[in-house]
Amino acid sequence: MKKYFLMATVLLAGVAAIGQSLEDINKYMLLNQNKKAKELVDKFLAESKNVNKADGWFYKGRIYNAASKDSGIAVSEAMNLKIQSFEAFKKCQTLDAKDVSLKNESYVSYFDLYQTFFQLGADEYNAKNYKSSFEGFKNALNIHEYVSSRGYEYKGFKFSAFDTTTTEYTASAAYLAKDTVTAMEYYKKIANANIGGEKYLNIYQSLAEYYLKIKDESNLKAILEKGRTIYPQDDYWTEVEIEAVAKAGNKQALHAKYEELMKRNPGEYKWSYNLGVDLFNGLYTADEKPTNPIAAKAKLTEVLKTSIAAQGDKGIEAKMLMTRHAYNDAYDYQDSAKKLKGMTPDIVKKRNEAKAMFLKKVDECLPYAESVSSFYGAQATLKPTQKSNYKIVLDLLSQLYSAKNDLKKAAEYDKKKATVDNL
Repeated sequence: MKKYFLMATVLLAGVAAIGQSLEDINKYMLLNQNKKAKELVDKFLAESKNVNKADGWFYKGRIYNAASKDSGIAVSEAMNLKIQSFEAFKKCQTLDAKDVSLKNESYVSYFDLYQTFFQLGADEYNAKNYKSSFEGFKNALNIHEYVSSRGYEYKGFKFSAFDTTTTEYTASAAYLAKDTVTAMEYYKKIANANIGGEKYLNIYQSLAEYYLKIKDESNLKAILEKGRTIYPQDDYWTEVEIEAVAKAGNKQALHAKYEELMKRNPGEYKWSYNLGVDLFNGLYTADEKPTNPIAAKAKLTEVLKTSIAAQGDKGIEAKMLMTRHAYNDAYDYQDSAKKLKGMTPDIVKKRNEAKAMFLKKVDECLPYAESVSSFYGAQATLKPTQKSNYKIVLDLLSQLYSAKNDLKKAAEYDKKKATVDNL
């Protein structure tokens, strides 16, 4: 937890123009007899003639803060006394236009309240009393904002305009107390202040995930834009952007978003590859197929060529997907040929055309499949998923060469496939 230098809590001998009653209160305060001093100041302010006397509220603030530090007092009571102390000081200032009492002590009482509230929050946090810890940090933060907004200083020390650390601890305590909504409110304060640095990246990401979960499109868009501005090298913002569109369930919107990202990042293969995967699944695994499969296949081929060019030699995923697409495309023509029954001239013509397209697609598939096979074959070791893909592509090559009646070549790939598990 953050530590602050210890500020002296100077007890002043008194304030200007105090009456006999306040002198008695001051005496008990100086003797640290807080219970008696509190009793007297409460009695003093209960009288209608004294309720608008600034000095009385100043004394109440000092005494209640001192009483909050008495040994044996419950944390909840200590915090309550400090809150009343803070309110008493503010009341004093509203009643004294010249702000004599607090100005004479250089506003040390406010700084002390901040420090001791923070310490209560830290102690409760370490004790895993997160609800109580939240109250401590929250009140410290309230005082910080009040003091900072007025530019008060004590012996040259001033608060920063924004208390990042206390705001972060307040959010953390709320989150651990299972109050996610409140935690995000404090995280948002940090984001609104445009605080950057690696240690705060998770705050922006947490906000993005929260807005995504509750479907708050406006705040999600804002935090993604801010995150992308402060952390431009992180792809996280774009991934969340994609996830939000995907969750909406509109395939056309999702594909449009991928195409937008492809234009925005022409050298990045990931977005064209992801679009390729989605188009592939729509063509070959989804229950509901595209209304125009020929156009859909042409689109997938175009997208995968873009992805292969962008990926270059850095990987083989795009080529592997192209291999599977080209293979499926080829065998769709073979299946079409088998379904054409009869020997009429028209049927025979269509069947021969389908067989010719099958062989044409086989030839188109082979270069991709062989490139994938060469890539995996050149690796010293293969991970389990790579072994699986290697066996798949070797099996496909065997089938493709069999279709071309090159049984020798097909046998070579079958032999390679049998040795993959030993790699």
